[in-house]
Amino acid sequence: MLKKKSSKGATWIDLESPTEEEVRQAAEEAGVPIETAEDLLSPTSKHKIEFGENHAYLVLHFPSFKESRDGDAAFEVDFLITASTIITAHYGHVDVFDKIEIENDSESEKELFFTILGKLLENFERKLSSIDHWVRDIEKKMFSGKEKEAIFALSEASRHLTDFKKITAVYPDTFESLKKGGEKIFGKKFALGTSALSERSNKASTKLAVLSEWASELRETNSALLGIKQNETMKVLTVLTFISDVIIGGALIYLALNGH
Repeated sequence: MLKKKSSKGATWIDLESPTEEEVRQAAEEAGVPIETAEDLLSPTSKHKIEFGENHAYLVLHFPSFKESRDGDAAFEVDFLITASTIITAHYGHVDVFDKIEIENDSESEKELFFTILGKLLENFERKLSSIDHWVRDIEKKMFSGKEKEAIFALSEASRHLTDFKKITAVYPDTFESLKKGGEKIFGKKFALGTSALSERSNKASTKLAVLSEWASELRETNSALLGIKQNETMKVLTVLTFISDVIIGGALIYLALNGH
């Protein structure tokens, strides 16, 4: 599926699970050889960044966190950036893109690229906030006597956070490469815009690291609380067993002394 939004400054062509004809059409409009755009036809398992004489090609993955219809931990977005056109390609529906509008007629291709990528980072930030609230709720359950429920919830939250870290680990190097290579093609303004997005990404990564550490500490605390509760239970059972043995033993002695 091909969608196009245009302004006086730039054109955004968005491809969802594109056909060969749609990729060819997008390449012609962007003024790049079809060979340059062929990778848009299928997903790429790893991130990628390449530069041509007049274009930049970027592949990034973003945490899906319950948005994916097929259960994947991440979704991919490819960017092909030229002087007047931004091509994005993805291989499933990206909800964020439905909400992006080109707000003014003077928006350049650089501003448009940063708008799109900024919205994707904003989506990532929202997911971090969602997990933050989730972990806070788990913590409340932990300290209200629901340690067993918290075990599974903390394991699931930790799994998502681990996925986030794996997916976004490449961001710092990728943004640095994009800044240096993009400046040569698109100028200083592009480098400044990339730096701003890089700083935003780094802040999200810091929050991710804090959340991961917090979840790990809560798992340890939860295990300790369960251990204490189990020990207390065992003590009670031991006492009850002792009392039961005393009662039964006393009864047997009584019966024996009374000739029963």
